[in-house]
Amino acid sequence: MGKHAIIVGGGASGVTLFTLLATTPGISSITVVDPNPIGLGTAFGTTDPLLLCNTSVDVTSIKPTGESDLLRYLAARGWPVHRDHFVPRYLVGQYCRERYLTYRRTAEQAGTRVRHHRARGTAVRPHDDGGYTVVLDDGAQLVGTDVFLCLGLDQPVVPELVRAHVGHPDLTTVPYPVGRLRRLPAAARILVLGSKLTAIDAALVLGQRGRRVVLTSPSGQLPAVRSRLSRPASPVLDPGSWRRLAPESPDFDREAARLVVSAVARAGSGAALRAQTSAAAAPADRLAEELRLAESGQVPWQDAIAEIIDAINDSTASWPADTRRAVLGRYRHLISRYISSIPVRNARLLLEQLTGGTLAIVPRLPEGITPAKAGTGWLVRWADDRTEHIDHIVCAAGYHKPTLRQLPDRTLLLHSDPALASAGAEPEVSAGLRVCDPRSGAPERVWVLGATSHPRAAIVNYLNTAARQATGIATDLLWAAHDVPAPTVSGRLA
Repeated sequence: MGKHAIIVGGGASGVTLFTLLATTPGISSITVVDPNPIGLGTAFGTTDPLLLCNTSVDVTSIKPTGESDLLRYLAARGWPVHRDHFVPRYLVGQYCRERYLTYRRTAEQAGTRVRHHRARGTAVRPHDDGGYTVVLDDGAQLVGTDVFLCLGLDQPVVPELVRAHVGHPDLTTVPYPVGRLRRLPAAARILVLGSKLTAIDAALVLGQRGRRVVLTSPSGQLPAVRSRLSRPASPVLDPGSWRRLAPESPDFDREAARLVVSAVARAGSGAALRAQTSAAAAPADRLAEELRLAESGQVPWQDAIAEIIDAINDSTASWPADTRRAVLGRYRHLISRYISSIPVRNARLLLEQLTGGTLAIVPRLPEGITPAKAGTGWLVRWADDRTEHIDHIVCAAGYHKPTLRQLPDRTLLLHSDPALASAGAEPEVSAGLRVCDPRSGAPERVWVLGATSHPRAAIVNYLNTAARQATGIATDLLWAAHDVPAPTVSGRLA
């Protein structure tokens, strides 16, 4: 009897895995569980052409090696693109959607049954004799032999300042889809809580029609600026050196810094890192200087980023979760500024808003936010006791990572809201991205991919990471079908 695969989550990560399962022998059926059209998840489901990917075409692909599959897709449709370009996110959504439909036909022609169940998964219950039941929020239950959790990022972070006011008509808890932001009056004064990628998307949309926007966060820092995020023509770092790093060593930070600096030096002309970045204190000045550096090709650090992401994920996968969190916490600032940096075009638009007076950045959160007595808008109190009236507030502090909880009987609760995850415990996830039996430690036939893999993968909001993970998982399934040990595969977390 063939395998019956259930993919929970039909965004880009789910599609990446689906394209591989569709051509893997021994699979009788594949069911994708997602309330939305497959391929159109949070990241790429937007239809707004203003919103760009912050990764280049080269690495925004469901295939992790060789020429970018997205590049081939766009070129075949007449798009004048280069591997280094940042394209609108809706194009990647269309790409994922079409690749799913193509591989669905391939699977069905080979005799594999494919279904899309439009609901959310809420739990995975194991059977004593093997197999699993996936419980859905519409009351349905699906039975399969192999379950793949690709839950994605769909639960926004709502800052404590406004948490008590969720549901207020002048509060938007998540910017996407951005249609609601576009409908706000042109004269509106808007406070955006956040200053990273989500907040920048909000600022770009709101900045049209002359709206006055204030970005606020504890740091007030914007991401760095890059002109591309592509794989280098030749390697710039030695993965073996990264794997030899010992997180418990007192020399860890020094050795990690040395490896990063060496990789950046090989990627560029040897220019010092301090010459590739700005030390300006004011956000507008720093943005202007880093934009100038990126436009003039003086940021070779960007050409080391793709390999650094892979090295971090691969080298830290075997670490205990607490160790990984502690070490990455020390580098949170660098990760949020440089790994999650923004395209030149976005930087240019933001700078126009800053210099034009329609955008301001405040490097602290307000002291308090209360609804205005008139019934519309808000009164925002700052640290200097200044109070101002704001018409609308937008939460743009990012998303919670998917939260899994495991009960003693092995049942997995698929909570997307961390506030609901009080039952059970965080499951152990193997280096092969399989959820483990809490009693024996043996790996279940339940895998995690993409954002759901954060218990093992350090940097997950990156399509290339999910593509590498899917390749390893599909290889495991293929070799299991032949009943022989799986070989080590490039890109597989080990």
